[in-house]
Amino acid sequence: AGTASKAGTASKAGTASKAGTASKAGASKVGSSSASAADGKSMHAMSHAIGIAIARLDNQATVADVSAYAEEARVCLGLDTEILAAAMMIAQMLIMEHSLAWHASLTIGYSTGAKLLCDDRFFLADICDYLTDAYSLDQLKAGEKLALSDPDRLIGAQERVRIFRNELIQLLVANIGGLPDNLGVAPSDNFHVLIVDDSPIVRALHLNLVKTCAPGATVHAVDKVELAIQYVDRMENKDTPVKLVLLDLNLDDHQTPAGSASLLWCMSPDNKANGLHVAKGIDPLASDEPVWDMRWKPFTAIISSCIESSGHSRALRHRGADIAMPKPLSPKALKVLCDAAS
Repeated sequence: AGTASKAGTASKAGTASKAGTASKAGASKVGSSSASAADGKSMHAMSHAIGIAIARLDNQATVADVSAYAEEARVCLGLDTEILAAAMMIAQMLIMEHSLAWHASLTIGYSTGAKLLCDDRFFLADICDYLTDAYSLDQLKAGEKLALSDPDRLIGAQERVRIFRNELIQLLVANIGGLPDNLGVAPSDNFHVLIVDDSPIVRALHLNLVKTCAPGATVHAVDKVELAIQYVDRMENKDTPVKLVLLDLNLDDHQTPAGSASLLWCMSPDNKANGLHVAKGIDPLASDEPVWDMRWKPFTAIISSCIESSGHSRALRHRGADIAMPKPLSPKALKVLCDAAS
């Protein structure tokens, strides 16, 4: 209920307007958005990640074609990151289990994913009116019925969508050098970032990076576990929730042993400066505190010099982080994280 209320309700607020006024307003932008990859305009990181993932599942698909279609849907239908992840989750199932073509699978994924996350405020007619006329309403209804044919898939759907989102972002982070230069959409002015690092130099570097990538963002920096959790709680109470947390794994370098023991020590519950205490403290479902209804779940990225392999990153993602990557944080990687959190 906690996480669902977060990604779900936050999505609902946006999606209610998506299916109605917002998508009508966005309809005039269809032509320009669909060509974004080809003409160098900015493309959302999730759109590109979906392009890579679908191209690996369907040999008839190209990254460019799928990415452009995903970006068109994002803009025309007003889809947020959570719904894009849900669409990919459903499309993967339709491609792998029912051998549907990628375009049909992804189109059904958009409508079904939106309905999963925003109740009944998204309509199949929105697909036909604002995205594509390639399918009739009857075909889309049959596709949705197929996508929802196994009710067990709906159990824990919100958490599965979150996992899918994180895996898609990890796909980009793992290949950061090969990503296109036009990746990353400027966050809105209400974008809120918290930097947690015990090094004043790193805090300053990350703050400058965020201000360059998202000039209108609110950015706050702290150096301790308790200060980070207190700040997230305080901003939640003010209805200005933190969207992205850039989190160091070890918040006391003076106590860190050298060599291979470094990561194990940083992850240890006995380490009071363990950044995972922050990740747990700000996650409504992971926290020991009573779940807050309607609480926002920030996207938490651990940025640490202790991370030396994909196995290290995976271990941290299984312990509360949404994503984990080594220092230093590059501008391109930050753009991906901003897209994931916005």
